[in-house]
Amino acid sequence: MSKVVLLLVLLAPLLLKGWYVDNFIYHYTGTRLLGFTQVLFNDALIYGGILILLYLSLMPTIMRWLAALLRLTALLLFAVYIIDYAIIVNFNTHLALGDAIKYADYSYKYIQQIYGLSDFGVLALSVLILAVPLYFSWVRFKSINPYIKKWPIFLILGLPLAAAFADNEKYAHAWIYKNVIDYNLTILSEAAPYSAAYVDAFAFQEDINCQTQAIQTKNIIILMVESLSAYQSRYFSGIQDWTPNLDAIASQNQAFKNFYANGFITEDGEVALLTGLQPLYPPSSYTDDGGTSFYSFYNIKDSLPNILKKQGYKAEFLTTADLEFGNTGVWAKSVGFDYVEGHDQPEYDKWERFHFEAAPDEALYLRALDRIEKNKKNKFLLFIKTVSSHHPYINPETKEKSESAAITYTDKQIGRFYRELQNNGFFKNGLLVIVGDHHSMTPLKKAEVELYGQYKASAKVPLIIADGDKPASVENNQYQQIDVFNSLQGLVVGKQCSSDWNGILFGAAKTSPKYIIHRRGDNRDMVSVFGEDEDFLVKLDGDNTRVISKLPAEQTFRQLLVDKINALRIARANWALTQSAEKSD
Repeated sequence: MSKVVLLLVLLAPLLLKGWYVDNFIYHYTGTRLLGFTQVLFNDALIYGGILILLYLSLMPTIMRWLAALLRLTALLLFAVYIIDYAIIVNFNTHLALGDAIKYADYSYKYIQQIYGLSDFGVLALSVLILAVPLYFSWVRFKSINPYIKKWPIFLILGLPLAAAFADNEKYAHAWIYKNVIDYNLTILSEAAPYSAAYVDAFAFQEDINCQTQAIQTKNIIILMVESLSAYQSRYFSGIQDWTPNLDAIASQNQAFKNFYANGFITEDGEVALLTGLQPLYPPSSYTDDGGTSFYSFYNIKDSLPNILKKQGYKAEFLTTADLEFGNTGVWAKSVGFDYVEGHDQPEYDKWERFHFEAAPDEALYLRALDRIEKNKKNKFLLFIKTVSSHHPYINPETKEKSESAAITYTDKQIGRFYRELQNNGFFKNGLLVIVGDHHSMTPLKKAEVELYGQYKASAKVPLIIADGDKPASVENNQYQQIDVFNSLQGLVVGKQCSSDWNGILFGAAKTSPKYIIHRRGDNRDMVSVFGEDEDFLVKLDGDNTRVISKLPAEQTFRQLLVDKINALRIARANWALTQSAEKSD
């Protein structure tokens, strides 16, 4: 009986992953068993490794210390497999070595916040978790008699042969059923460096068109809403109806229905919106700070806060999140914010805390209204970063745990904040930008893929610009987050500039970019480029960076896409050489 239980425990993650991936792919293709069988084929190597280690540890002649080492190795591999499965289900991506390094220092805090554990609770849980593998590794089991039970080894050694049936190239979402080792090896090309010879010979020229206009000195609020996605809104997609307040605001102002995030995490959204730079990171290793948040984007002199401060603005950054996460507080100060506030603001002490030690969005908006009042005699930029709609989803008022409940709460608070701004007369000389930071970290919905296509669906977020001087309008041309920076910069300096890669959102110079770049969260070694009529994938691989999707007909166009990506990454690499990746207080 105990052997059956152990076998079920061992196979449970494999079967659960197979079931989950099969459902994931079924939503796209309507085909059953494709995902399940591919999980079995891809993960046969990992399970083969786990089983051979366990089998060898039970041989009658093996030394006890070696048996313990083999079992611990098998359990470590099993634990990595389970963690990878959990990340796929919860964040729609794999366990990546870079992420493990990047977020390791905050993982302890995050576990405490999610499960409400004290330091003692985490210690007790850790002891319990470690006790099981240590006991399993050291205890003596009945040894395998090689003369009686030879057949298991033949089955185990046969498992890797199943990998020959893996098909990881033909299907667009093959990343999800790759095993964690294969996935990490595949995305290593993202870190492939450019050779010195390539960099020396490289040149890229981008045509930029500029025109002057009257300077406007409006107060500016950028409201970056966590995980706000187009599919959540009836107005922006017709798929879900979770955002009636947002939809009402959109219908009364300037709504951009074909708008894209330039990256897949909050950090990417902050970089794009506040620096106007594409959140493409340079080739890097984990020893040269490539595993740190905001790597190569510290101390940007031409950031939006710095540009506006030259025009007499005060720049403030407000969030209820822990500013230590991702080193956000240090980064925000490095790009020019005069005032940076996070979860430790005393006003939040009376509020219940959720993930990232954050008070709910309602508390954040009250603080924002207070800061607006304090700055009423100044020109100001107020950047607001919400948290309540972050995974794991929970409605702070009802405690219901679901995405729809969390987004419904988030939408309710957006509506209340907008009405308060109206009542306080903000829009007499104020401009409000409401934008999603990235697509929610959930599997794409079938309706999204059918509506937007498999590449664009993962980047689609709402954008609303509420400006008291401008009538309601709907924009269907494509735009992106860096265009928010570009347009606001032009507004206050009186010079709007655009190119094939940068658009302008409003005014007489309003222009849609021909190409939009999106850093993907599923295949980290690939970048999506959205054209006006076609979409492309570019494989990041140092000197060998290349277009790998359906190839454009003209070689010059293929080269244009590759050269733009390489120019961005080489520029960040050069910047990183002169700037510390992380500046501590």
